Amino acid sequence: MSMMAGDFTGMVTDENNQPFPYANVVLLNPSDSTYLGGTTTGENGSFTLPCNTTGFIVKLSYIGYETKYIVADSQSLGTIQLLPQATMLGEVVVKATRPVFKLTTEGIKTDVDGTLLSRVGTAGDVLGNLPGVQKKADGLEVFGKGAPLIYINGREMRNKSELDQLKSDDIVSVELITNPGAKYKADVESVILIKTKRPQGEGLSFDAEANYYQGTNVDIATGINWNYRKGGLDVFGAVWSNDDRWEQKDKIIFDIQADTTWLLDQHLKDKSHSQSLYSSVGVNYVLGDNHSMGVRYDTKWYFKNHDTGTMIADVMANDEFYDHVENTADYHSTYNMPHTLNAYYNGRAGKLGIDVNLDYMFNKSRKHQLNDEVSQERDSRIVTAQSMARSQLLAGKLVLSWPVLGGNLQAGTELSNTRRNDEYLNPEQVVPSSVTEQRENNYAFFVEYSRPLPFGSMRLGLRNENVTSDYYSMGERIAEQSRTYHHLFPTVGLQARAGAVQLMLNYSMKIQRPYYWQLTSNVSYGNRFTWESGNPTLKPSINNQVGLMVMWRWMSFMAEYKHVSDHIINVAHEVPGSEATTLLTRENLDHSHKMRLMLNLNPKFGIYEPQLSLGMIKDWTRIPTPVGYISPKRPIFLIQFNNNIKILPTLTANASLDITTEGDMENVSLTRAVFNLYLSLTKTFLNDRLSVKIAGRNLLDAQESVVLRYGLRNMCQAQHRDSRELQVTVRYKFNAASSKWRGSGAGNEERSRLEK
Repeated sequence: MSMMAGDFTGMVTDENNQPFPYANVVLLNPSDSTYLGGTTTGENGSFTLPCNTTGFIVKLSYIGYETKYIVADSQSLGTIQLLPQATMLGEVVVKATRPVFKLTTEGIKTDVDGTLLSRVGTAGDVLGNLPGVQKKADGLEVFGKGAPLIYINGREMRNKSELDQLKSDDIVSVELITNPGAKYKADVESVILIKTKRPQGEGLSFDAEANYYQGTNVDIATGINWNYRKGGLDVFGAVWSNDDRWEQKDKIIFDIQADTTWLLDQHLKDKSHSQSLYSSVGVNYVLGDNHSMGVRYDTKWYFKNHDTGTMIADVMANDEFYDHVENTADYHSTYNMPHTLNAYYNGRAGKLGIDVNLDYMFNKSRKHQLNDEVSQERDSRIVTAQSMARSQLLAGKLVLSWPVLGGNLQAGTELSNTRRNDEYLNPEQVVPSSVTEQRENNYAFFVEYSRPLPFGSMRLGLRNENVTSDYYSMGERIAEQSRTYHHLFPTVGLQARAGAVQLMLNYSMKIQRPYYWQLTSNVSYGNRFTWESGNPTLKPSINNQVGLMVMWRWMSFMAEYKHVSDHIINVAHEVPGSEATTLLTRENLDHSHKMRLMLNLNPKFGIYEPQLSLGMIKDWTRIPTPVGYISPKRPIFLIQFNNNIKILPTLTANASLDITTEGDMENVSLTRAVFNLYLSLTKTFLNDRLSVKIAGRNLLDAQESVVLRYGLRNMCQAQHRDSRELQVTVRYKFNAASSKWRGSGAGNEERSRLEK
């Protein structure tokens, strides 16, 4: 074999000569067919396979297509066409094999297609089966990492309902990134990448679904995803309607040590009813082998958003009866139609890859609040408030990539301009009215280099972020609350393999900027005993973390240590002139450090695929208070036991038990273990075009009970939300195909800060 320094490059197309993304490209030794390296084709069908010699065998494959083998006798392999398999089965039979796990330099990748995970229901159900990913009432959470940033085929997910719209049988793989590289903004701690199946066929297709949820109340969700494909043109859209109701009961006890010892025993009940219509529309166009572009628009109509609440409080002062208060609250929220617009271009000029994204977002909301407080012993009063929040984002992102020294170099820039306006007006002046505005410009540059190694691969990255923030109160710029930041964030990842053992070691520096609502100086009125405010003097938190993951066959273990400077925590203070009233806000803590461990077992037993995950978080944070330091004592454990069973080729079942134990995190103590049980049964008909699913969620009626310690002010809260429900889903697919959308979005993290 002749020696040469360079890469194998090529382009893969389908039977219609269209670019073929996500095809598998593997380099094999010609003498014994051993695996030497591999990659997948990009969005434009191209690939680069680092190698220093010719004469090797390149294997190209994709599920449902014929596998091709090519002898690599030159650097350029040209254009390679993959054709559908000649023999197509009338019915797809899912074999009971475990999902294929693979370590990357950023996290762990799970194959979904061809496993029982493809039958669990929706993308949200798939993610709930990933080790350490928990389904919460308000979304997904990675154990110890918070809410992840989710991408679907490279496009940032803009609406939580997209996880319900995307079905598990349309997913090829999911990658959970716990050490995001330099191409992601530095405040992102976890990322989930979802890759869907490559659509086949042309013409009109749609996927319609209706969901019925029966709990304390009835919820309805119906929608349709549609798509029209012709040659390089791809037009798509979706319309989803939701009617949601929920109830929540809380028992809150405040223990306050001041000049007087106060004990507040509060019983709260909240009801909410919202009706909304989500829609999206977009168009893609693929021009030749190297260029694609598109535009997508998303919006949502809120027809109704009404909350009501009641509070009954008994107040004791120095162990003697002080007052009995009954409060009725009524909230009406109105939303202007939010607008989200994304445009993208993916292309290639020779070996140079180009990815451009432009984003615009605007939303505005108003809330009208009325509190009618009736006191038995003191003054009764009516408190009203009108609040407004207005957010606007303009962002752009450019990523260039090209092969360098047997690896891949990516460099790019990301720019964003955000404006956030908040108004809080209280005519009775029980709390101060305020009008604030935050203007922020963020520009970043990043470079990342990845390269295969004889024993694995490596990744090195550096991101430079520059933020200029101006804070205005009543139209006047406040200099001491306006600031400028310049930070460098390095990331390092090393992945190695020795036989069946895979190992991944990584280090990263991250930042956690306060959400915009945490920076406002507005004081919001809950009731006469509880107020809440932001803190415009909050500083960003900087954390350094190092992680190790080891995988062997169906077992994996992960350990991570994190040190955080200027950590943001919840605090409570006395409202001046009313020591029985508590103001909840946030402040910076000098530093904190914690450790996260996770063990995952995923064996296979014929038609039965179980998965057991055991996690632990240990926190050593020391929080100063007027009565000494508060420090967590007990670790928090997570136990996840997921079971997928193929009863028949067209009948599958899932049973999942999620347990979070008692324990401490910062100044919060979980005082009750939470047991969350989920059961489902799915039956398909008409060659999988029609499916019916019956499921039970939170069947053990799990509820949370926490104690928040602030030193002289401590709060015990027991929460009961009507999340136990029966779900019935009917779905029908006609000529199913998904869009070719390739936009990845820009300013994604700024969008999340605005929307929180």
